[in-house]
Amino acid sequence: MLIKSLLLPPGGPLLMSLLGALLWRWHPRPALALLLTGTVLGYLCSIPLTASLLNRSLQIYPPLTEQVLSSLRPEAIVVLGGGLHEDAPEYGNSPTVHPRTLGRVRYAARLARQTGLPVLTSGGRGSRANAENPAEADLMKAILEQEFRLSAVSAETMSRNTWENAVNSAALLRERHIQTVLLVSNAVHLPRAVAAFQAQGLNVIPAPTLFFNEQLEPLDPQSWLPSVAAIAEIHYNGYEWLGRLWYAVRY
Repeated sequence: MLIKSLLLPPGGPLLMSLLGALLWRWHPRPALALLLTGTVLGYLCSIPLTASLLNRSLQIYPPLTEQVLSSLRPEAIVVLGGGLHEDAPEYGNSPTVHPRTLGRVRYAARLARQTGLPVLTSGGRGSRANAENPAEADLMKAILEQEFRLSAVSAETMSRNTWENAVNSAALLRERHIQTVLLVSNAVHLPRAVAAFQAQGLNVIPAPTLFFNEQLEPLDPQSWLPSVAAIAEIHYNGYEWLGRLWYAVRY
């Protein structure tokens, strides 16, 4: 988490500018370079135009169509956890799923109704999570069963990251002789997730949801104005590119 905060925007550019300010008294030229670079990067990492460019680089899978579903014949749906929202007061200060996770669950429920396929939820407590917290997969399973009224739902609860999602889910799927799956996650996250699941020998049909805007509108003044939404999208994209680099090195 510390490395992520240091490298990804807005933290990275801000720290670069701060370092330049601290060095100004002793090394004015390098300090000026750091200040200018941090300021420019901070601006570029806060505007919708940059967000759209990054979204295009990762949102490589189109939305599913009826033709794809009918021709590729998936055997199950796997939906990946996207984090917990801890201490939710409206739920009695108990953990619930992050809005990102809920978006994935909702789309998995829609696909389950369209196809009649069983659903496997995948996600543990995370590497830093409180041991008393429920696993993401258990919460997702409960939502699918209690709120979306699905019955054929199982849970993989030991994963701490996307790679472990793939390894642990593949083991359960092999026990059930399932080879081809619909994989549900954020459109930006799917390239990394698909690669991890394919590495386990599964046939993967990407089922993207929660798309970010990727329409480039350089002539629109709004595309050049900083926004909170753009910062969040750029941060998420940066995290995914770091994750892909890390997986390429480690696995």
